[in-house]
Amino acid sequence: MIVDPFLAAEGRPAGSHADPVSFQAHVELLEFFLAHRDDVVERIQGVLNAQRKPVEYLQDGPFLSRAVEDCFFIGTTESQSRLRGQLERAHWSDGFKPRALPGLHNGLIDPAEMMIRGFHLWQQTRWPGRNGRVRYAHTLFNLYVIRSLELLSMRLWDAGAGTAGDRLAQVQGILDMLWTGSPPDQPVLVRDARWLIQLAQSPATDELWPYFAVAEKVAGSLAQDDRIEIHKAGVRMAGGHLRSQARYYSLKNDVPLDDPGVVLSTRGSNALDFALLIQELVPLLEAYEDAWHSDDRQKRLELADAICQGISPDPELFLDRVELLGAYSMIEHLFATAGSDGHMVYTPTGQRHVRLLQEYQARIARLSKPLSEDCAHFRPVAGTYSPYGVLYGFSTDLIEHMALKATQLDTPTRFGMEDVFAGGETGADKLAWVSGWRKLPHLAREVQKQFDYPQQFAEDIFDRLERALRRRVADDEGAPVVAIGRLVIPPRESSDPDSNAPPIPDLPIRYIKSSDNQMVAAHRADPYDEMILLSDRREGKCVVSYETPGGWVAITKVLLTEVLGEGRDARVAGLPAEAAGVLALMCPRLVVLSENIHQSSPSASLRGYIG
Repeated sequence: MIVDPFLAAEGRPAGSHADPVSFQAHVELLEFFLAHRDDVVERIQGVLNAQRKPVEYLQDGPFLSRAVEDCFFIGTTESQSRLRGQLERAHWSDGFKPRALPGLHNGLIDPAEMMIRGFHLWQQTRWPGRNGRVRYAHTLFNLYVIRSLELLSMRLWDAGAGTAGDRLAQVQGILDMLWTGSPPDQPVLVRDARWLIQLAQSPATDELWPYFAVAEKVAGSLAQDDRIEIHKAGVRMAGGHLRSQARYYSLKNDVPLDDPGVVLSTRGSNALDFALLIQELVPLLEAYEDAWHSDDRQKRLELADAICQGISPDPELFLDRVELLGAYSMIEHLFATAGSDGHMVYTPTGQRHVRLLQEYQARIARLSKPLSEDCAHFRPVAGTYSPYGVLYGFSTDLIEHMALKATQLDTPTRFGMEDVFAGGETGADKLAWVSGWRKLPHLAREVQKQFDYPQQFAEDIFDRLERALRRRVADDEGAPVVAIGRLVIPPRESSDPDSNAPPIPDLPIRYIKSSDNQMVAAHRADPYDEMILLSDRREGKCVVSYETPGGWVAITKVLLTEVLGEGRDARVAGLPAEAAGVLALMCPRLVVLSENIHQSSPSASLRGYIG
């Protein structure tokens, strides 16, 4: 078994999980649940009949979670009972255990969580009779099966790449059976099993490596049509998440979307999202280029739609500043390691990311003009729905909105998860559907208004995207391009710059954070809490970090926009050899070693510098 160095460093080889999972046994278990749907729903309805229960009961998530599962597992065989919780344990063991976020539900869609929210709604309004409880019990049944299918979609590769496509077809078959047997008054929450793979990865986790492991599995196994749909789903969901984040910071600070503070906040905290977007966008751009050359207009527009949504959160970064995008997308503890000779090298996952980054840069340069032409088809129109206006934190939130709205009789049922990210002819109906998610009787009018569909935001996001595409096309046709600065690393044995070279200012210490009191006292870094610094390092917020005898030091990614993005060079002196090596790897083509180094390829000369 090939093991990535960074996975070994994390103490977990790729592909390991707690106990063997029988894919077929779980398929048969879900078929059993579907065959006994009415019985399970009746038992869930009984749990919902809790009007006279104490508040502690109505808010006890662990208890209600067990109660919901009991409704499903009554009547199962002993071997089926042993499957209870196995998929979740395997998923968590693979690194996808959700991070605890106080005050927020961070996890896959959870029927118990939605039961608690239903109880709260009914406490504030009126408790439903039997018919209303049965209706919501069907919704909770659907949520439980969808959650199980999300977890099962992560097991496509357990028996090797060769069977992944067949297993995906089985997951799709179960999903189809779910909606065939569902009452007509139930919303079809998600129709395409390929979207489940992305939904299963939507909660925030402490570990980042599992996402890259899944990306490699998708790329190396499934048929092209399946891969493209998985990439489309990933790009659309990630783009919506990042746009929502930008709007949050904009509203919170009462500043425009292009405010420097909003830009720095969103760029500095999204290394994983940027890295995954690059990995998802490259195959979409390849397919788009093929459709462009073959004059397949329908396919071309479908792909352009997804690509434009993916780059829309920060079109300047994804179109004009790809070198900076590369550095922002790097995660040092996953992408860099010491080689057999002691020099710093990319891990296999880092190598793959750099290859994809280079391919992205080449393809976006070739395709900016046709993308600019196609972009006009997706302009938001007043009175209709555009995906550029959807707002959410995690993708699971969207299903939660649809599920809670299902407590009301007039809920539209023909739209699902995939429709959230599509405009088109049903825009007016879809606008009413999305706008109605938070129009619930227990919410104050002022709260509902805060979540009205933001037409102006959608138009602003799109206008920024369109301008950036036009600017990129103009740049490619000869207009001046804004220069990007470089980080210059002098030889460690000499802290003085080359006397024959123009003076390069030192990197201001506000970009250097440290928990080392001696470094802070010597005015070589600003003070920073070590636990926060290590958290920032883990989440990819630093271009480089390293340990000293007195603590830790990190150089933040803020400098990428405020210094290099403004075309200014900066000198970084005093770095240990290993840190200098990591910095050159994390900032491809942005780092220059000041003696006998070809500036166009600093990493190629790094061996001589460190040695």
